[in-house]
Amino acid sequence: MVADPIAELRSPDGALISMYIERPSPGGFSALIADLGRTVREAARSRARTVQKSVESDINMIREEADRFEIEAVPAYAIFASALDGIFEIKALAHPVRSRAVLGSRPYLRPLRAAPRPSKTGVMIADRSEARVFVGYDGSIQELGKPLRTEIGKSNYGGFSGYEERTVRGRADEMSARLWREAGQRLLDRHLDVTFDSLLVGGHEETLEEIKDQLHPYLRGLPLGFFQVSPSEVAMTRIRSEIDEQNRRLREQRERDVVSKVMAAAKRGSGGVLGLAEALRASNVQAISDLVVAGSFTRPGVMCPSCGYLDRAAEKCPVCASSMHGVPDVVAALIDATVDAGGTVHQVVVGSALDREGVGALTRFDVGELN
Repeated sequence: MVADPIAELRSPDGALISMYIERPSPGGFSALIADLGRTVREAARSRARTVQKSVESDINMIREEADRFEIEAVPAYAIFASALDGIFEIKALAHPVRSRAVLGSRPYLRPLRAAPRPSKTGVMIADRSEARVFVGYDGSIQELGKPLRTEIGKSNYGGFSGYEERTVRGRADEMSARLWREAGQRLLDRHLDVTFDSLLVGGHEETLEEIKDQLHPYLRGLPLGFFQVSPSEVAMTRIRSEIDEQNRRLREQRERDVVSKVMAAAKRGSGGVLGLAEALRASNVQAISDLVVAGSFTRPGVMCPSCGYLDRAAEKCPVCASSMHGVPDVVAALIDATVDAGGTVHQVVVGSALDREGVGALTRFDVGELN
């Protein structure tokens, strides 16, 4: 597993600020940082004077970055700071997050852990004489090579010389099909290299199915979407909009699928659990392969500072007998524990049967009566 340096940050005295800032309206970064700063100042009031001084220093340092944040065109930032421990890390994010600030001994990573996985989307836009191919990934779009073109000649003879017209039209159709296969080969070569999550085909309504039929079976087997456009007129903003919509549909379908798997496993009593208490129990024995959280579901709980054992309310750790420490968001700690144990986290936003329980999980083995 690749090491995550942010996840390794620690502040023994609890002076570590985890601040998430979603881009506000122009000129609003300073005010937003000041507002979030009040939250961590309030949290530091009950801490040692050294922690309070560290927090004050960190807030001032973060505010000094406001002008840079205004200039850079990114949706959000994550900042981890503790002057007491020599920590100051800024991470630009490719996805929006809810602005918030947390003070503690460990970084608050839930917004990062629950971020949607970037999708790679292959795109072909074509008509009968021109084809262009693109790859969209994490907000960027790359065109693969120059546009492909073919000269198909006159296609409408107005009823003159039927045999000749059929011959020319047949040749034009073959040239178009060859064009689409060549464009599809570009996509296939990149797909075999990086693996697309889905494919989009754009063109005139009457040719979309014909274009799809010329694609390699590997590409036709991907989740496939269509949209109507002319390759000579399409703008990057339109391509980006279509990719975003395709990714939204794909993400929602994946969320519905993983929720269905959890509900089915829990119903049959094997391979899955429902509810926060059961998920915590499964996490404590590293049984979770896929953790599924309904939206922003949050509950307080406790965590063992020595071995990481999680619970809703225990005072003593049943594993090492250490005193448990309260955590405001035990779901966030559960997410961290799942990732640390090699599991996958899905924070779903679609309404589903999981909304009532808040949390569910697929497990590597049946937890049974294990504690």
